[in-house]
Amino acid sequence: MLIRFGRFVARHLGLFYREERLDELRQKCLPLCREFGYPDVETCLLWLMSEPLSGDQLDALARTLTIGETYFLRDPASYRVLEQELLPGLIASRRAGDRRLRIWSAGCSSGEEPYSIAILLKRLIPDLAQWDVTILGTDINPAALKKGKRGVYSQWSFRDAPPWLSDYFKQRPDGRMEILPEIRSMVRFKQLNLADEVYPSAANGTGGMDLVFCRNVMLYFGPELVPQVVDRLHAALRVGGWLFVSPTEIDHRHFTRFSCRRFPGAIFFEKGDGVPVQDPVPVPELPLTLLKEMSTGQAPAWAATGFDFAPAPSGAPPAAAQLMAETPVPSATDPGPASTVAAATAEEDARSGDAAECTTDAAGWEARARQLADQGLFDAAKQCCEKAIAQDRLHAASHYLLALIHIEQGAQDEAESILKRALYIDHDFILGYFALGNLYRQMGRDAESQRQFGVALSLLERCDPAAVLPDSDGMTAGGLAEVIRRQRRG
Repeated sequence: MLIRFGRFVARHLGLFYREERLDELRQKCLPLCREFGYPDVETCLLWLMSEPLSGDQLDALARTLTIGETYFLRDPASYRVLEQELLPGLIASRRAGDRRLRIWSAGCSSGEEPYSIAILLKRLIPDLAQWDVTILGTDINPAALKKGKRGVYSQWSFRDAPPWLSDYFKQRPDGRMEILPEIRSMVRFKQLNLADEVYPSAANGTGGMDLVFCRNVMLYFGPELVPQVVDRLHAALRVGGWLFVSPTEIDHRHFTRFSCRRFPGAIFFEKGDGVPVQDPVPVPELPLTLLKEMSTGQAPAWAATGFDFAPAPSGAPPAAAQLMAETPVPSATDPGPASTVAAATAEEDARSGDAAECTTDAAGWEARARQLADQGLFDAAKQCCEKAIAQDRLHAASHYLLALIHIEQGAQDEAESILKRALYIDHDFILGYFALGNLYRQMGRDAESQRQFGVALSLLERCDPAAVLPDSDGMTAGGLAEVIRRQRRG
C-alpha cells in the first residue's frame, strides 16, 4: 500500500519517497485521516488513490507533505553574488532600454525568498518606481501562499537577518513583523505545481524570466522528474537569464544546456550555448553593502525588542548610486554584453518575422508568437499575433494570446477589448472567459469576474475532464475547472 501511495505522490506532487522513507510518509499522512474523517491511514490512502484527485484533496496533500522551512536572506553568499555580480550588470543593461525585470521564485513557500529579492531590488534601484518589475512567487502549498500574501512573519523567519532588514517591516502588537505595502506590492503569488507541464507559458506569466530561483525544491523530486523540471526552467528564461538552485541539488548532467558560473559559496547557471563547467574564478573584494557576517542562527534582537538602532542611510546606497553614474566593467565570471547581444539578436530575428521558421497561415504566426512570448520578447510576439490576425481575423487563439501579452505589459483596457473580440468570434472559447475573469478580478470588478468564471465552468462541464484544452499549454478541462473553483472561493 505505502509503495503504491509513494508512486501516487510522486506522480501528482513530484515528491519522491525512497522505500526506507515510507514509514515517514505514513506518519505525515496521519493528519489527513482526521481531516477527511477516516479511522486509519490505509483506508484514507486507498480512498485518495481510488479516483481522480480533487483540488481540495491535492491542496491537502501539498499542505501535509511539503516542507515550508525558509527565512529571509537565506544563504547569504547567493545574495552577495546577486548584489555584486548579477544584478548590477542586468540593471545597467536595462536602464538604457525598457527598464524591465522579470524574476521567478519557484517553490517560494511562504514568501520569504521573493520578498528578500524585492528588498534587494529596492536597495539597488533608487528610481524603482520608474521600472517595470515582475517578481513571481509560486508554490504548490496553498497555505504557504496564503501566508506569503499576508506578509506577516514570526521572529523565526528573521534568524540570521541583518539589522537593516527591519526598515522594510513594521512591528505588530503581537511581536510579529509585517512587510511594508510597497514591498508586498512588488511580489505576485500563484499556485503552481512544478511537476505539471504547464510552464513556461504566457497564460500563467512564467516565460521570459531574467532570473529563476528554484532552491531546495528539486532535491525532493524523483530522478525522472528533475531533468524535466530543469528543461522547463531553461525554457522559461530569456537568453542570458540565470537559474539558481541549491548546491545540494546540482547534478551537472541535468544542466548541460546552461553555462555554469561558479562564485565563492554559490553556483549560478546562465542560459546560453551550454559551455563546459568552468573552474572557480575568484571574486574581487568589493565593499559589501547588502550583507554582514551572518552565522549565529538566532533570531535578531530587534525582532523581539523593537527598532532600537539607527535607521539605514537615506538615498541611494553606494552601489546603486555608482550604478546610475556608470556601467560596471564585467568580471571574469560575467558574460557582460554578450548576453544582451544574444537577446537583442533574438528579438531582431523575431521582428523580421523569421520567415524560415514561420508559416504564412494564422496558426503558424500564432505558434511563433507563443514561442516569443514565452521568451519574454513581448513586442515581437505582438507583431506575430497581429500578422496572424491579418491572415485570419477569426482566429480566436491569436486574439487570446495578444490579450495575454497586453495583460503582461499592464495594458488592461486594451486586453479587455481584445478578449471580448475573441469571445465574439468564438462563443465557446473557454480560455477566453477564464482570462477575462482573471482580468476583471485584477481590476477589482468582482461581479463581472464571477460571471465570466461561471460561463467558463458551464462550458467545462460539457468536456471530458481528462481532455487537454486547445491553446492551454497542456491544461486539462478538469484541471482548469478546479483552478476556477479555487479562484471563485477567493
